[in-house]
Amino acid sequence: MVKYLSIFRTPRLACAMAGALLVGGLPVMKAWAAAAPEIDPPVPEVPTLQSLRGMTPPDPSGTEGGRKVDLMSDYVLNRSAAILLGKALFWDMEVGSDSATACASCHFHAGVDHRITNQINPGQANTNANVTSIFNKPFVASGIPGDVATYATLSGGKGGPNYTLKKTDFPTHVLADPLNRNSPILFSTDDVIGSQGVVDANFVKPNQPRFDKCTQQPDGVFQVGGINVRRATGRNAPSVINAAFNVRNFWDGRANNVFNGFSPFGNRDPDAGIFVTKDASGVATKVRLALNDASAASQAVGPPGSPVEMSCGGRTFADIGRRMLDTLMLKQQRISSTDSVLGPVSGARRPTYRELIKNAFQPRLWNATQQVSLGGAPYTQMEANFPLFFGLAIQMYESTLISDQAPLDAYLQGDHQAMNAQQVEGMNLFLGKGKCVSCHGGAELTNAGSRLLFHPRERIERMVMADNLTTLYDNGFYNTGVRPTSEDLALGGTDAWGNPLAFTREYNTQIQGGKIPDSLDVDVCTFEAPLSAALPCDATLKPNPGFRDAVDGAFKTPTLRNIALTGPYFHNGSRATLKQVMEFYNRGGDRRGEDANNTSGFEHPAVNQHNTSNLDPDMTNLNLTPDEVDALVKFMEVGLTDPRVAWEQAPFDHPSLVIPQGHVGDENAVTPKPVSPKITTRQGADALVTLKPVGAEGRAVSEGPLQPFNNDL
Repeated sequence: MVKYLSIFRTPRLACAMAGALLVGGLPVMKAWAAAAPEIDPPVPEVPTLQSLRGMTPPDPSGTEGGRKVDLMSDYVLNRSAAILLGKALFWDMEVGSDSATACASCHFHAGVDHRITNQINPGQANTNANVTSIFNKPFVASGIPGDVATYATLSGGKGGPNYTLKKTDFPTHVLADPLNRNSPILFSTDDVIGSQGVVDANFVKPNQPRFDKCTQQPDGVFQVGGINVRRATGRNAPSVINAAFNVRNFWDGRANNVFNGFSPFGNRDPDAGIFVTKDASGVATKVRLALNDASAASQAVGPPGSPVEMSCGGRTFADIGRRMLDTLMLKQQRISSTDSVLGPVSGARRPTYRELIKNAFQPRLWNATQQVSLGGAPYTQMEANFPLFFGLAIQMYESTLISDQAPLDAYLQGDHQAMNAQQVEGMNLFLGKGKCVSCHGGAELTNAGSRLLFHPRERIERMVMADNLTTLYDNGFYNTGVRPTSEDLALGGTDAWGNPLAFTREYNTQIQGGKIPDSLDVDVCTFEAPLSAALPCDATLKPNPGFRDAVDGAFKTPTLRNIALTGPYFHNGSRATLKQVMEFYNRGGDRRGEDANNTSGFEHPAVNQHNTSNLDPDMTNLNLTPDEVDALVKFMEVGLTDPRVAWEQAPFDHPSLVIPQGHVGDENAVTPKPVSPKITTRQGADALVTLKPVGAEGRAVSEGPLQPFNNDL
């Protein structure tokens, strides 16, 4: 497979004339250019689609202690061994504090989570602390004009912890007139369909035979009748398939493009560093690491330490390493002998993670004979560097999870029988009247993808918003009015050190002479809305300090590849079907109010933003007919699904996995776990679902392919 060479610039441009690119349904533009000098044309190009065939994410490279480094020369001994390690770590239930939660527990079905019980979060990202722990929002929300009190789910169920979702619970925002976003609200909730993780507990120490020693505590939110249940995340889990192409990961972009070997935050984390040996003394020294193009690694090291997703509170990654290093890989789980990666180690004698790390990574990263100090506590070098191994190995594994064999890929490469007439019509609507390509451009079908790796000066854009005012924003992150901005600031939030997550707000600090943690080189001549009408453009121009931005409530654009299989949809999981998604877009979203003053706005005096609207300008009524909606849905359902993903064929095969699917009982009462010295607070007994191991050949014909989320309800 070839590397990325050059990529067409795909500005955010709603273009009704995009259908002119297609003659009789046939594209006349090649999907990917051959290697050539990159030239930005004087006028914006019309957005188009490209095949993903033959594209692979670039290997990370950057600096270590100031010197230039790259993945294969300075860290990895053996690519195949590193990918094997990454796949094992991703699927291993032992990584969770309870020895029952893997990274894959939230990404087991086409890269996402399809569980339907105990998946509801009460909207804990809300800026109003008084409502963040209230399920179903039993009050009228001041931030939603016309809202009504909601004491139950749409189906009339109780909702909340350990509730089992039903088809009739979706969508979670219902209007009297589906084509009029300001029509009376029949039902609405700020609850989020997230992903269940672990029970509330605090870490005590590692080195337990099967799980970490933790002290449980009563959970005032995630409990049924005083019995703790597993917590659920405040956002729905995005797909890990093709995620290695994203410049930043997580919905709010906090998984940085730069991997520091320690945490998700790149250069923002002042304590980050790795330990390396430089001679035969056996002493490891701490150095700063900054590997670019490694957001998948940054993302990977977030959940294992999260007290919601996988960990007891206060557990460090070095603690995870201390317990895991001498653990046999996937010791609780079965592996198919034909697994495309793990097959060679599927026998009775499984290697330990210590052995796998030595096979995959250079000795200078693990061969110290003296311990190092981390957070004031002594650890071995291999324990201290465990997040480095974990992040890079999973980055390398996820870089193999590229779904480039969808019918669209074949069609764009000349096989015009790969999609039928209805799907081709849907593709033309995707490019034109539906405006989908405005945000879902490029081969990855997301403007947050690798185009920005190769056009880093375009990571910040300037455009005219829906209220006809000009603003700057982060390319690939948009506010589409799914919910009021006050419920989740997303990109408008800050990291643990008070830095804005948005590149745009960092840029504002930079032009005022302040220091910022991320490296930004902005080319104002690429702005869709130029700073000056003069030609040629003056690249030395800068926006006025304190400029207006549109990052509050903006979320990363997800890929649409395999979208039929990756519901529920949006960051809050509020739609169960693609038809419900298209209903949302057809009416121009769900913000309440007019374009210049609506619920996408947010009063944010801390950053001098007093916007009455942050709405993406393409969020307008589309006036799609029912037949056009059907065509768009069919294009996405069929044209964008890689059959290998649907059938879990290599590289999308996997070991067995036991997944907690809520707890024994229901939303009214749960069965507690038996009393034991390890359980200091009453916990619900897990209701478990077992996924069988799948080899490279994929699922059996008798099982059928993976199904859409709505089919599971």
